[in-house]
Amino acid sequence: MFDGEEKLLESAGEILLYGQEDYAARVRKYLELLYPDISIREIVFALEKDQPDGTEFDFDSRAAELDSIDRKVTVFAAFSLKYIDTVKDMLREKGFKDIIYYSPRIDNWLKTRYFRRYYRGKGQEFLVLSDMEDEHEAKDCSVKVYMAEGVFDKPLREKPKLSDHIVQIQVGAALTDKRIADVADDMGENISSKNRCYAEMTALYWIWRHADADYVGLCHYRRLFEDLDGIADKLQRVDVDALMPLPTLSAHTVYEDYLLKHIPDAWRPLMDVVKEQSPDYYAAAERIFHEPVFYASNMFILRRDVMDDLCSWMFPILQETEQRVGDLDGYYRRYIGFGAERLVTLYFLYNKRDWRIAHVNKIFLG
Repeated sequence: MFDGEEKLLESAGEILLYGQEDYAARVRKYLELLYPDISIREIVFALEKDQPDGTEFDFDSRAAELDSIDRKVTVFAAFSLKYIDTVKDMLREKGFKDIIYYSPRIDNWLKTRYFRRYYRGKGQEFLVLSDMEDEHEAKDCSVKVYMAEGVFDKPLREKPKLSDHIVQIQVGAALTDKRIADVADDMGENISSKNRCYAEMTALYWIWRHADADYVGLCHYRRLFEDLDGIADKLQRVDVDALMPLPTLSAHTVYEDYLLKHIPDAWRPLMDVVKEQSPDYYAAAERIFHEPVFYASNMFILRRDVMDDLCSWMFPILQETEQRVGDLDGYYRRYIGFGAERLVTLYFLYNKRDWRIAHVNKIFLG
């Protein structure tokens, strides 16, 4: 699928890693493990600490540095999708020819290879759903993945065709009279009014209380599972407890990454509540959160009883943390949603010996 990129990497003696700091750090780790003989140079742009997703890069400020690079070098451009067109035009105008552009699919390709080797080096199993052989004849098994979207979300440039296994769920429905989906997170027992703080966790709460499939999942209108129809078909033929997106490789530890990107004042109360309510999980967190691997985006597809177990454990922790921290402003207002990502990571890495976990690709939409 990525023959051109693989040939460039295999033939490169040197790579110019040109990108934003979070993506560039991740790509550097991929390359250092998978292509240890490649020499890596960097031109990296810092992110705004209080709003990393909204950073505007001043490409002119590094133009002289870029101009000094030999045009025969292979460039790995590691920027989020909204910058790629600008970066493509600039690199071509400057005469670079051998260029690999970061994309969710390139990231999945490198990430899959990276984590296979990473966990093999630790003597641990790392299952990828697409690698698994069928284990039995197809069984009757229902799969519903709820896709969270709110009226205040930025519109997509182009809406994708959705799998029949997707159920659109409007989040924050209690905060508006507008309806954009048949299912809303304010129906029945709910925490919809907390959406500005809990983000897609208000959808997860609704799913926990109301969804009725054998496997239930959560995704986001910009963050989707790749080939969900194929995933659902495979679930009929293999036995897994949880499907997770490929892990995210942080530039730092999970703990350091949170402190750099989110509000530090929310971390200690979250950990205090974990320690009080789940001492065993807290002991594991001391190890897991000092590693660079976490499950980002609050995405998963879980057997119904696994969903129940996760939510029964996690929501009391989130609710008590909210009581202690209260309301925050701006970007940091979503601190409960950000904290949930770390709790999901803790839950599945802690329980990986009890739950059979396989991994699948996710994609991001612009």
